Amino acid sequence: MFVVLFSSAVFAAELPTWNLTAMEGLSAQQWGPVAAEDGHKYRPALAGRQALWTVRVWWGDSFRPAEGTVYSLRITYKDTASEPVVLHSHAGVASYYGLSEVHRFGGLADGKWKTADVPVSWDLVCRKHPSDGVTEFAIESNADLPVESVVVGLAKPGAAETYFRETREWIARVQADKRKTASPGRRQEPVIPEGMKEQAVIPYARTFLSAVYPGSAPQKSEAAAPLKLRIARNEYETATFGVYANGRDLKNVTFKVGKLAGPAGELAAELDLRTAEYAVVTAGRDGGKYRLFPQRLWPAYPVDIAKGRSYWFWITMHTLGQASKPGTYTGTVSVSGDGVSGQLPVEVEVLPVMLPTMQEAGLSLGTCIGGLVPQQDLATLAENNHTGMHIWFGGAQPQMKISGEKVELDFTYLDDWMAYARKCGMTHMFWFFGGDPYGFPDTLNLERDLYRHEGATPQERGDLRREYIAKLNEKPEKVLPRVRPRYVNFVRQTAQHGKQKDWPLLIMHPFDEPAKWVQSSAWDNPFAKVKGTGPWIKDHFKDASALIREGAKGYDNVLVGGDMHHAEPSMVFMDDVDVFCTNAIHEDLKLGDKVRAAGVQFWQYSGCNDQTEAHRSRFAFGFYFGAFDSVGSLIWAYNTLERFDTSGGGGQWGYGWYTPFGTVFGPFMAGVREGFDDRRWIAAYKQQVLAKDPEAKKMLDDIFAEAIAQRTGGGRDTVYDFYAEVQRREKLDQWRNQIIDAVLASQTRPTKTE
Repeated sequence: MFVVLFSSAVFAAELPTWNLTAMEGLSAQQWGPVAAEDGHKYRPALAGRQALWTVRVWWGDSFRPAEGTVYSLRITYKDTASEPVVLHSHAGVASYYGLSEVHRFGGLADGKWKTADVPVSWDLVCRKHPSDGVTEFAIESNADLPVESVVVGLAKPGAAETYFRETREWIARVQADKRKTASPGRRQEPVIPEGMKEQAVIPYARTFLSAVYPGSAPQKSEAAAPLKLRIARNEYETATFGVYANGRDLKNVTFKVGKLAGPAGELAAELDLRTAEYAVVTAGRDGGKYRLFPQRLWPAYPVDIAKGRSYWFWITMHTLGQASKPGTYTGTVSVSGDGVSGQLPVEVEVLPVMLPTMQEAGLSLGTCIGGLVPQQDLATLAENNHTGMHIWFGGAQPQMKISGEKVELDFTYLDDWMAYARKCGMTHMFWFFGGDPYGFPDTLNLERDLYRHEGATPQERGDLRREYIAKLNEKPEKVLPRVRPRYVNFVRQTAQHGKQKDWPLLIMHPFDEPAKWVQSSAWDNPFAKVKGTGPWIKDHFKDASALIREGAKGYDNVLVGGDMHHAEPSMVFMDDVDVFCTNAIHEDLKLGDKVRAAGVQFWQYSGCNDQTEAHRSRFAFGFYFGAFDSVGSLIWAYNTLERFDTSGGGGQWGYGWYTPFGTVFGPFMAGVREGFDDRRWIAAYKQQVLAKDPEAKKMLDDIFAEAIAQRTGGGRDTVYDFYAEVQRREKLDQWRNQIIDAVLASQTRPTKTE
């Protein structure tokens, strides 16, 4: 949920002003010489560079400013750029703790002097470690950009709405040419009841499992139907609706939800209201090169709807435990625009059930990230049933000093991040020490970094990397002798530190996709020739797993994990891993039983992209994975995509975008949440129904059998295209309601004795 906070703290020192012309130590490769024009004294940020400036921290002794603080950086500049200008900050997140993009501004190339107010939240700025007393910012422009000064203040009310609007505007501007040919989605003929045919605004109910596209229109019974939510007392639930512009263009259309009341009084619940952004993405089955997709859901904002077109609006309800009284509540959604209005009834059934939490249900969910994500992202993901994150050593690791067998680790950045993850209730971290073995051995990030030595020059580091690759190419079955004691040392220090600092459980993964040992493929690596996959992958994974166990001996906060792209070839790793995560269940429907019989946790994973609808994620992570009783799940990936504009194509995997004011996410996020809510309802069924009636297992067995049969034929390429999709998406609600009804009936049913 979005919660925008503005600091009321009293600062020991005044907020700073940075005059770029007076700053010392700026790089001549990044900044031009001081100049003056029209009363402005400036220094140009050079084109194509990240023009960096380093400043003393101003918020006191803490690593970050106080949680909830949002600053505003007022940048005075001349708009010479023809593309939006990027402000970066040192946030202690992103890959290798580098700079993180904060906002884009300008880019009109009109040559005018302007000011940009760029909000920077507490989780998008921190002290740079180990220099400790400073932080960094950078400006990136496609033309030399004159910059006069940067004035730091506190963000004012309304800053969030301005940031969101400006971001949507620059996205639309850079996508404008592509938008001209983008498909709006299949055109539907409207079905409007007689009594509504003269209305300009036609709100219509449609499940969030079926996206509303610009070409959509109300179908039979949708325009007259109420929005319905069936929700436990501690749950998030989403209802969505489209608005169709009937016979005329509509301007500034938005909505609000009135009071929800019933016999129990007014409903105590939080509402999150959002509007979809139709962004340009690369086209799929619609044909053509581009299409429009409701890619991001922003806090509700007014939109224009062309005649005969639709827009999509979201309401997510969060019930508040004991404060949310069971019962039926009704209310109204009011839609308004310039000179027009419409209404939609709302019906909410709050059920007399407290769902088991993810932890109480024995479930885990994490998503892959190349570098750490901001803390507000962690909070949003936790609200959506994520119990951990899946981080990659190639982007997030402790800072290391290496000499001989000795490895000194500095966990400053990770400590800050892990502590916040714990605060959000996260319980595990799946940590990949290496990447795709098609690039073996260069993709073994931990081993490659442990091979180097302290004090190596950039030239020496490159030479050591080539030396490491050559040696493993020659003898690939084992971790190199030089690396072995360092590997054990690394694991031992990390386990000890994580235990002391109460980090979440660490599931250490030697490298990605070891079941590729049965394949023979290698990437074309321009840096150095690599060996790629083959039978040595199996032996190397086993050897590295043994080193993890040696280093973690005596610690209960470290497990060994593996993600497995094939069923039978993965069984050779049963003695090596504690967590077995697969996307290959279709290769062997009994795979989960075999893994559990070996005493290993059975997990499953699936993928997404920048245009995945919610029904796919709900089915995969809910009833389909539930049918195989996997206790954990992994998603590839959360933020492996471009910053907002993904229309360039390529590998765009993700479903969330950070901002200084919380997370903007796509429909996939809600689908994942609801899939695991399905799993939580299954857990409630097991606790409340099966405990009274062992014969009730048949109902679950029948649902699971149907779920397996409902999977479509796609998504079975376990390497490049893996997903699970349901044939009939309405089955998802039918299965859940079947379980809910049984749970409710069990509350008054006497216990059966065997």
